[in-house]
Amino acid sequence: MILDVALAVLLWVAVLSVLRQRRARMAADPSPAQVRSGHLHEVAALSATIGVTWFFAWFITDTTGPPWLHALAVRAALAFIAVGAVVAAYAGWVGGP
Repeated sequence: MILDVALAVLLWVAVLSVLRQRRARMAADPSPAQVRSGHLHEVAALSATIGVTWFFAWFITDTTGPPWLHALAVRAALAFIAVGAVVAAYAGWVGGP
């Protein structure tokens, strides 16, 4: 359980620092498509990270948590990761990486 929480914290720190670096590297005068793509990439990354956090919650509640939370966690994890994948694909289509 402690390892899962530590991994989740490390994941969030890594994702938030990468997002901040990407935002800082954006051009001084980006096109509207690049701005939209950047925002969509951020939403996709956050959605996937929320999904992985729910996946960690699914692991934690497997033996110690209530059954309803265990069932909710797996569905939420899959939904958030799927939404993140779809939004990332749309962001790439709109304005590139």
